[in-house]
Amino acid sequence: MTNIKNNHYTPLIPEEAAMALVREWSLRERNGDKNARQWAAQELNTFLVETADGTYTLKSQIKDDSSETMHTTHGALREAREKFAEPSQLRGRKNIAILDICSGLGVNAAAALENLKDPIQGWKMEHLVLDMVEISWETLAATLIIPRISEYHDIIRKAVENYLVEHGLLSFSWEEKEIPPSVDIQVHCKDARKVVAEIPENTEYDAVFLDPFSPARSPELYTNEFLSKLANLLKNDGVILTYTSAAPVRYALLNAGLEIGEGPVLGRSGGTIASPSRDRITKPLKAADERMVALSDAGIPYRDPDLNALTEDILNNRHKERMGVRGESKLASTVKTPVYLVGDVADERQKRRVLKHLQKFNINSLNDSKARFLVCPQFPQCICHCHQERPATSRGRIKEMEKRMEIISHL
Repeated sequence: MTNIKNNHYTPLIPEEAAMALVREWSLRERNGDKNARQWAAQELNTFLVETADGTYTLKSQIKDDSSETMHTTHGALREAREKFAEPSQLRGRKNIAILDICSGLGVNAAAALENLKDPIQGWKMEHLVLDMVEISWETLAATLIIPRISEYHDIIRKAVENYLVEHGLLSFSWEEKEIPPSVDIQVHCKDARKVVAEIPENTEYDAVFLDPFSPARSPELYTNEFLSKLANLLKNDGVILTYTSAAPVRYALLNAGLEIGEGPVLGRSGGTIASPSRDRITKPLKAADERMVALSDAGIPYRDPDLNALTEDILNNRHKERMGVRGESKLASTVKTPVYLVGDVADERQKRRVLKHLQKFNINSLNDSKARFLVCPQFPQCICHCHQERPATSRGRIKEMEKRMEIISHL
């Protein structure tokens, strides 16, 4: 989670006032105050946001003075269960490895533990490796003073406390919950890009939980290059799970060689699931989403070739690339032009704008031969006389439509 301040890389973290409170607590503990944690927990109440499932989250501090909560208001634990733990489908496996990127308050990690423990038979796996990555030690520390979430979150709290005490950021160990012998939790407090670059090449994960702030806020953790690194760390049937449905993220996952589909819906839209295995994708992307990724400049990914670029540079470079291809090799995303191909637009003003964009590619109507050629891969039967079979996956359809867009743009 990142932000830019005075042209330097700084973490995008919960409200600064809340983080200042955490730093004061740390200082008091290091000076020997055994009541500092209790004091901090009471003071933190001012900054807590209760979500619909009764769990609490914190607001983030954004450079334009707006805010973005660390979890959906539908429920922090509910989101963790429905968008990360359950679709990872890891219960029953013997040896499991999870990479939890932007662990925040540890809710996703707790939901994963909950999902893996059978209510009757208990822990059935032989070994679980859980790598938690969070750039802000203050956010990690806040895990210890937010209201209790569950017995599984208590395990995460213990791992976080161990890390903070070991690194001299706290002085006292109050968490009583023991970490099960079969569970190996490693906490990494640094830029996720550096963590991923340092992971040994033979490491393979069953699941990657990708949970930064939104792509517009933290594009460095959604880039073509970063997601390619994550793809290389997956087992053959491993999955990357993220709450975002953003077109540039989906294109980058696809570009990394993964099959992609829509994740569980919580709120207005589903997230995204990606895997090397077609069998792990149970729900394809919506047809409109496939078109926007394949045919419009919305699908242009974020780029960070050396995995060290500033947020502002990543955003600016993508904007320039989008403007360069718009109307040249990609349809404009501004009026969602691809969505209307082989269809109609009820609003006449909107229709004129759509047709204006299409005319740049010598497409004269929503139903002319070129329009039909572009989106034919989405139809059960050929609609353009190409006589090709419909690709079976969202990845296949997007790749074929992208290839056809390239052909049209060179005519």
